[in-house]
Amino acid sequence: MEECYWFHIFVEHPDMSDVQEIAQTIRTPDYITQDEVDIMRLVYYRTYQRRPQRWLIKVVVEQNEVVTAYRVKRLKEGELLLWQR
Repeated sequence: MEECYWFHIFVEHPDMSDVQEIAQTIRTPDYITQDEVDIMRLVYYRTYQRRPQRWLIKVVVEQNEVVTAYRVKRLKEGELLLWQR
């Protein structure tokens, strides 16, 4: 992953500093969507349980590079669902 993207993740989403969590989300996603705005970006989601709520890890990838990664409560409305486990 490019250094500038890592910097973004570490600064803006420090809870996502575990590279293995990001890699696992790409390797074994629960959902893959196409970004609503930039159709060249794929979005990988994987269920991540952090009590007491259920979260999803969201990893945005463009041209085989991770652009960002963070936790969300649900898939983003407007994204095109391409694949589901």
